[in-house]
Amino acid sequence: MSAVDTQTAPAKLHDCRDAFTQTLEALASENRNIVAVVNDSVGSSKLNSFRDKWPERLINVGIAEQNMIGVAAGLANGGKLPFVCGASCFLTGRALEQIKADICYSNANVKLVGISSGMAYGELGPTHHSIEDFAWIRALPNLPIIAPADRAETAAVIEWAATFDGPAYLRLSRVGVPDMLPQGHKYELGRANTLRDGTDVTLIANGVLTHRAMAAAEFLAKAGISARVLNMATVRPVDSAAI
Repeated sequence: MSAVDTQTAPAKLHDCRDAFTQTLEALASENRNIVAVVNDSVGSSKLNSFRDKWPERLINVGIAEQNMIGVAAGLANGGKLPFVCGASCFLTGRALEQIKADICYSNANVKLVGISSGMAYGELGPTHHSIEDFAWIRALPNLPIIAPADRAETAAVIEWAATFDGPAYLRLSRVGVPDMLPQGHKYELGRANTLRDGTDVTLIANGVLTHRAMAAAEFLAKAGISARVLNMATVRPVDSAAI
């Protein structure tokens, strides 16, 4: 796939949360078992339309993340397919023990969607920054970890998650990113995508940093350095063969 041209014209940026909610709604219209569980985060998760369409299928537990995970695990045990949505810093930090015991150890069919990851909350400061979630979530068993790079990959990851039997952690951001993967892209767990070929060095990134790696490769090309860009959306299981 060719690189995004970052020099001639600014690329249009897209909020991957929009792709998440649009895809979730499309799936929910076909699968009545899909429910959303939130921690007073309907707005930041962009689930307003989902709530309006299916108010009985959105459970808002308030600012009680530990309860949110317990409720989601119970729903999964009852045959529902919960997508748990909340700011990644609070979803993983406050409810880590419940994620460990109720989701991972139990291998519950719950999809954890960490919204506004990294430092996307900006001026709200370190209480809202989520820079540790990869570290502590990776220590838990039975939990694929995925950070899609753009809206096409986000949609593909949500579609994959709805068919995957088991827990998963999906790390999204509110920071706008350009399109890099084609519409209709199919996500495969544990498989990286080569966005740009190169022979001198490989840049590996995921999430909102992938398009920055593409821009860096373009910059390096002007210095005579051929850089491959590898979009490593799956953090676990990692694509060691591609590396």
